[in-house]
Amino acid sequence: MSSMTSDFTYENVRLPNPSHYICLLHLHPPSPLVPGDAFSSPLHCSISVCSIDQPTPYHAISYTWGPPNHERHYLQVHHHNNPDSPSQQLPITTSLDTALRHLRQLASGKVATLWIDQICISQADNAWDEKSKQVGIMHMIYSSAEQVRVWLGPAENGSNEVMEMWEEVGRKCEQDVNLASYFFSNLSAIHTLIDHVNNRTPDDPVTQRIQRYLDWAAPRMKPYLKGMTVMFSRPWFRRVWVIQEFPLAANTVFVCGLKVTQAQYPAWVLNMYPHCRSRIWPGDLTEEDLEVSDKLWNPAFNTLFTIRKRRQDHDNAVKRGLLGKNESPPPGPGAGDYLFDLLVKTSSDQRMEATDLRDRIYVLLGVAVVREKLERLGLQPNYQGRNFEEVLLATARAIILRGQVQILSFSQFPKQHTLPSWVPEWRPGLATPYFHYSNRSLGRLPPMFTASGSSKPAVIQMGNPAIIGLRGCRIDIVEDISDPWAQTEWDISNNSSYLTFLRQVQALCDRSAVKEQNIYPSEPRRAEASWRVPVADCEISPNGLARATTAQSAEMYAYCLESCELFESVSPSQWDSKTAARHEKLRPGSVYSTCLGRTANKRPFLTERGYVGLGPLSTRAGDIVVTFFGAPIVYLVRPTAREGHFEFLGDGYCDGVMDGEAWDETKADTFFLV
Repeated sequence: MSSMTSDFTYENVRLPNPSHYICLLHLHPPSPLVPGDAFSSPLHCSISVCSIDQPTPYHAISYTWGPPNHERHYLQVHHHNNPDSPSQQLPITTSLDTALRHLRQLASGKVATLWIDQICISQADNAWDEKSKQVGIMHMIYSSAEQVRVWLGPAENGSNEVMEMWEEVGRKCEQDVNLASYFFSNLSAIHTLIDHVNNRTPDDPVTQRIQRYLDWAAPRMKPYLKGMTVMFSRPWFRRVWVIQEFPLAANTVFVCGLKVTQAQYPAWVLNMYPHCRSRIWPGDLTEEDLEVSDKLWNPAFNTLFTIRKRRQDHDNAVKRGLLGKNESPPPGPGAGDYLFDLLVKTSSDQRMEATDLRDRIYVLLGVAVVREKLERLGLQPNYQGRNFEEVLLATARAIILRGQVQILSFSQFPKQHTLPSWVPEWRPGLATPYFHYSNRSLGRLPPMFTASGSSKPAVIQMGNPAIIGLRGCRIDIVEDISDPWAQTEWDISNNSSYLTFLRQVQALCDRSAVKEQNIYPSEPRRAEASWRVPVADCEISPNGLARATTAQSAEMYAYCLESCELFESVSPSQWDSKTAARHEKLRPGSVYSTCLGRTANKRPFLTERGYVGLGPLSTRAGDIVVTFFGAPIVYLVRPTAREGHFEFLGDGYCDGVMDGEAWDETKADTFFLV
């Protein structure tokens, strides 16, 4: 092979149209004429251009760029796919150099045709427009690839053995359990699976087959559990771009060192591990065992697979003609995810890292369904013309203009960037808003509440993009507030906080009754506010999902209140057998206290007409409780000095209006949020 002569430029591989063409890397095998170790021999390649509509077959690589180089690494780029032609050098990161050497060896002496962003998208400072257009078609790049290869890194810390276990245990799980048929079907199917794995139907042949699998899998998992936690701590699992790269290809594999396994196998192992745990550790867990077990709880990884499956089912429906390409899918399994759904699912993961904060939004655009409708609303990758705040603003406007006013619930304070009050920041670690519980798994079940009846969202666009107009109905004005409620989990040290919260809500309910306003259909219903308000009318059903409160919550409330009063009156260290027995009788109240944790970071309020509810921590007298057209719940806003303009505060619960009792379209008004 010819020696290096100059620095590589993209002049010879210009894209005719960056929105329709891509570059491909052709990685050549090591030359047999070069003495020494073939693995460490120079990397030689060529780069070609093809249409994304009819591309040359290729593998797309998902990997971690790694930190800036201290040690220089280069690709030797040859012209016209000729390894004997003069070459030019192209600098690459250490991480990519390592990945390419392993991928070259896995190609077994053949040319490997790859798409790699670091090489196939020009990284020149003056190429921002081209980069924006290429990022805009990355969903096509990954979905058009024959295979997506996820490079996790070189073999180390027992990774070879973990990869082999994933392959063996995951493959057999796919054959014997077929988790995909349960997970991506419906809630009834998931409950059936739970019955099988928990051996609730021991005479069922399917249950017996799954129990045999668990007996077989547990001893094979056990030696490699700690190694799994090390694997999941690798940098790839923290890359924000994996949200787009991972879900779009039908064939995705993990590559670690020279080991390769199908990407779904680790997911199946992770999901079956909790059901193998009692077989792995039949006795008490040591502190080290507990630490390992906790680290294997990886909801972000499961979310990634759910997004992948839903997108693939959507694409298959389009291919079979069951759904138009730009047609809005119905809710439910197989529907794919709207941008709003993806933002909700991914914002809670504090580990996802992005060098450019705008990528937190841009990576989701390629996975979201009806993407073209978002583009028509002005939401598409733009690295030159918009900063992060402008991207967040454009995102919120586009989602609201599509009728999803529920996005307002995710605008939380304080904010780290300068944004209008109604624009969510989508930073990692957002608190779970009340809307998330009341909406029940993002549309998989009907919302619990219909505060705005059957109305549809009504949005008014303003010339100033920082202001959005929403039609809605004013419920009432906040007259008074109580102390903020901030506890998320009961223990003996914060028992007094629970008791104070319950008593303060009761005091507001008592004041409401004195007003004698006709806001409830009956006095018994008014009395229910004392136990509905603290949990925002949400309880946990036996299958673990949120649902509107039932008579059970009234009973659990009484148990919880009495239990808190018991702890206040007598220290557990002074309990006699009679007191301990009384406490045991009250134990079901813990179900209610768990629900109380879901209303943390809310403040109780009383309105002028006597409505009692929970609002954001910043709620104060004079704030307005409002329901917007098309919104299932209520929100709180604060009047500004400008008539008709309001500061958005957050979502809330207002007892007696959540089922549309106070909704009256004839009294609707426009609220301009600033």
